[in-house]
Amino acid sequence: MPDLDPSALPGRFFVMRHGETVYNATRRLQANHIHTPLTRIGTEQALAMGAALRGALGDRPPVTLHVSETGRALQTMALVCDVLGLDWFAARRDLRLVEIDMGSWCGRTYADVEAEHGPIVDTEHLLRPAPDGEDYAMIAARLRDWLAALPDAGGDHVVVMHGISSRVLRGVMTGLPDHPVRHAPIAPAQTQGSIALIEGGRESVLLGAAVGALHA
Repeated sequence: MPDLDPSALPGRFFVMRHGETVYNATRRLQANHIHTPLTRIGTEQALAMGAALRGALGDRPPVTLHVSETGRALQTMALVCDVLGLDWFAARRDLRLVEIDMGSWCGRTYADVEAEHGPIVDTEHLLRPAPDGEDYAMIAARLRDWLAALPDAGGDHVVVMHGISSRVLRGVMTGLPDHPVRHAPIAPAQTQGSIALIEGGRESVLLGAAVGALHA
């Protein structure tokens, strides 16, 4: 979907970054195929996201649910659905919403990887791609493909995904230029448990703030 017009995307998108996990808490790189459960803080963040959505949309709102096919995102969605009074099973799971694939670095601590390869997080809080992992252009391509497959009916969409991949999605949806090094549109980092509202190519923050937090 190379010619995506962000302002032409119908409806509103509530793009949510899942809550803190046990991997986040111990500074360990997560994989998409391993279930990494939420911590107590992560659970509270997910419930707060649900409460913020309920305040904006009301109880049992007529929304379309989308979720990354990962344990941490699915667990976050379950808690959000509980607050909203929605059916978790109605969420559309999609592998295109998963986090950046860090290849053979997955499961290792940041400290161990950095001892061998040098810094892997830059001043913009972006992860350096692993040699055998996924780059940012690849993430943008799969997310554009996801957007292209959405129905044209509009309405409200709730999307639970991850730190890095959500930044790329938000960048694509708001028409940001490609990052000069990463070669993909990338929005600013936000806290875990945050909600960005995107409508007509414009973004506002429903919950959370720009931060120096790492990916998730």
